[in-house]
Amino acid sequence: MHTAGDSNLLYLVFGTLIGIILGLNIAFLYSRFFGNRAKTETKLRAEIRELEKRLRQKDDYIARAIKSIKEER
Repeated sequence: MHTAGDSNLLYLVFGTLIGIILGLNIAFLYSRFFGNRAKTETKLRAEIRELEKRLRQKDDYIARAIKSIKEER
C-alpha cells in the first residue's frame, strides 16, 4: 500500500537525480567552452611574448648594423 509520504519521497529522489544529471551536464559544458578559452588565451599570450622578443632582437640587429656602417665611414 502506497501512502502520500511514499510518493513524496519518490518525487524527491527523482528530482534529486534529475538535478544531479543537469548539474553535471552544465559543469561539463562550462568547462568545455570556458576551459578551452583559457587554454587558447594562454597559448596566444605565449605567442605574443615570442613575437615581442623577436621584434626586440630585430631592432637590436638593425641598431648594430647602423652602428657598424657609421663606424666604417
